[in-house]
Amino acid sequence: MLIDITIENFRSFENQVVFSMAAGPRLTKYKETNTFISKKIRLLKSAYIFGGNANGKTNVLYAFALLKQLVAIPTVSEVQSLMTDTFANNEKDSSFTLRFIKDGNLYVYYLKYNKNEVTEESLTVDSRVCFERIKQEFKVVPKSIAKSMSQVRKNQLLLFFAQMNNVTEAKNAFSWIVSDVTIINKNVDINAKPFIPFFGDETNKEKMLIFLRAADFNIYDIELRERLQPQQKVTINQDVNGEISTSIQTVDEKVTDIYLAHKNREGKLFWLHYKDESAGTKLFFLIVATIFMNQGREALFLIDEFDAPLHIKLTEVALRLFNEWNSTSQFVVTTHEFSLMDLSLRPDQIWFVEKDRFGCSELYSIFDFDSPDCRRQDYGYKKRYLQGVYGADQIINYPMLEDVLGVNYECAKSEAKSNG
Repeated sequence: MLIDITIENFRSFENQVVFSMAAGPRLTKYKETNTFISKKIRLLKSAYIFGGNANGKTNVLYAFALLKQLVAIPTVSEVQSLMTDTFANNEKDSSFTLRFIKDGNLYVYYLKYNKNEVTEESLTVDSRVCFERIKQEFKVVPKSIAKSMSQVRKNQLLLFFAQMNNVTEAKNAFSWIVSDVTIINKNVDINAKPFIPFFGDETNKEKMLIFLRAADFNIYDIELRERLQPQQKVTINQDVNGEISTSIQTVDEKVTDIYLAHKNREGKLFWLHYKDESAGTKLFFLIVATIFMNQGREALFLIDEFDAPLHIKLTEVALRLFNEWNSTSQFVVTTHEFSLMDLSLRPDQIWFVEKDRFGCSELYSIFDFDSPDCRRQDYGYKKRYLQGVYGADQIINYPMLEDVLGVNYECAKSEAKSNG
């Protein structure tokens, strides 16, 4: 379970920001439905990030995506650059700190690096340091790999090396980052392979179908179909003289597709490929299937603009899935649906991202405001947000827009220069 993530010098986050799933102290509203306790820490089941377009909401999710890639995909040589995405493409180090709970233990993983090297890295489990490095000085390492530190390159994560060498704490941290954090992307065709065991069980499939029909989706059956798809396989060969050659071979690989059955006017079933369904159907199906498949498992799900293709009533259903009907998982979503603010949410669940004129984003929740009037829960957050109380709004210069459209173009150019 995620406690918090600290981000610095990543995309629009030039300065250090903290996104927290720890419940705010002394908040009692929706305590039973919207929070749970893990290792004596009360955590939020879900959080919602609001803000204007291009303010940096999605960059919180991108931070997790980058960490997953850094941890899961190691560099293969010392000349290979580490993946970076710094603020304004500067050359400074980026840093991330993850605090999370897995199997009843509290992990803290810290990484500071640039494209050339890891400058600091550490892993702590229940306040005990598993490993700690500053560049190529390994201050603390497990005994089982202490003699192998010369094999760790400057551009290689010690977390990856340690888990490859069966250090239990590193394996658990690696597993949480790579496997327990899932990014649900509505714009990418679904990978049906993970769903094969779930939909292979008729009871699971029937529950899913009943739920979808209860939500007013005309879906009466789900079918997984295998097909062969040509794939190009590249092989690199090296002969005894050191000459390198490549060969490309086309092979057929098994691919599994999801088909959904609908009924026509005569009551007969017809099938549609998942990719041919509407954006709303695809997203809701993906959310529900992911939740059903992971029931009883502690996991973190990240969804970008999850409400965009959904009717507001389906969005309300999703909120109940995330909070009231969920007892083990966490959800972090970005959204423009301001009505969500007034739908059974706590002030510590509502977050904002606001970008200044220099492109630097701030990240904060309603709970961070000192003013009691900002945090009061007895009247709507949406109204206060639209009044500008919380910031993070889309600032529209209507006179300039009108000028560009022909009323006074020269005036618009002059104002744009003065604002730039």
